[in-house]
Amino acid sequence: MTMLVDTQQAQALWSGCGYIHKFTYQGELLVAKVATVPAQLAHRHITQSPHSLRRKYQSYEKELNFYRHTGQRYISVCTLPEVKALAHQNEVFILVLSDFETQGYRNVSAASRVHLDYMLTWLARFHAVGLVDPDLLTGVVRGNYWHLDTRPDEFERMASGELKNSAQAINQRLIDCPYQTLIHGDAKLANFAFSSKQALGYDFQHVGLGVGIADVMLLLTSIYSGRELETQALVCLDSYFEQLGRALSGIWSAERIAELEKSWRELWPYVWADFHRFLMGWKPDHQKLTAYMFSQSELCLAQLGEVRC
Repeated sequence: MTMLVDTQQAQALWSGCGYIHKFTYQGELLVAKVATVPAQLAHRHITQSPHSLRRKYQSYEKELNFYRHTGQRYISVCTLPEVKALAHQNEVFILVLSDFETQGYRNVSAASRVHLDYMLTWLARFHAVGLVDPDLLTGVVRGNYWHLDTRPDEFERMASGELKNSAQAINQRLIDCPYQTLIHGDAKLANFAFSSKQALGYDFQHVGLGVGIADVMLLLTSIYSGRELETQALVCLDSYFEQLGRALSGIWSAERIAELEKSWRELWPYVWADFHRFLMGWKPDHQKLTAYMFSQSELCLAQLGEVRC
């Protein structure tokens, strides 16, 4: 096995958590993700607490477990990198994958409508697997990186107000939804690559239980500005549900698919409010705090107020 140490072949992971290396083995170009969690992150907005250290450590465990136990169930439905080897030793996580660039996939810095459709299709197919095979969800913890129970530090830093007061009710509403599936948990543009025909998804550190539209919401925040969200969000949501219906067709009845869509559409304001809550505690001047997010949060809070009355 020959490791390429050229600096062009090594990429630092988020906030000093390791590196991604490209290397050749038996003539094949592979990618090794070598991760460890430092006591203090190289991030100007984050001071590492014992809780955040544990959360980051567990995120790398999640990714290895996904590829070890679950990924093969998905690879025939939606494109993932092929796993070549994985290991966890002395608090170091090593994941060796096929290099998707050799298979014709490329990252993009700005998404076209075609790219967006590919990602929505990928997410719909990914979510459909967990919906039709609930055994995959046994013992799975909540997904995404902003889940309330994993963010006590950010919650504590939030300013007092209705959103903070309603955080647990919002969280519970999402948990109580009868249609849970496996979500990617960090479905931003940077975690997809594209061929001329489809998207490939990767980086499964925040995979877990949830409602599929949480992934759709996060994806849109990585692509659109607030003004664009006003006109494009529901168009994209319609496209996602169209693809989800296709993925479930022939397995679920039309009536059950319609009920799923109704249930998740009702939660659209809740997934925005949930992410809004996280951002207000993490970085309250974040560019993703848009007028569209505020309006969805207000709608969520109004609905909760009606329930309480």
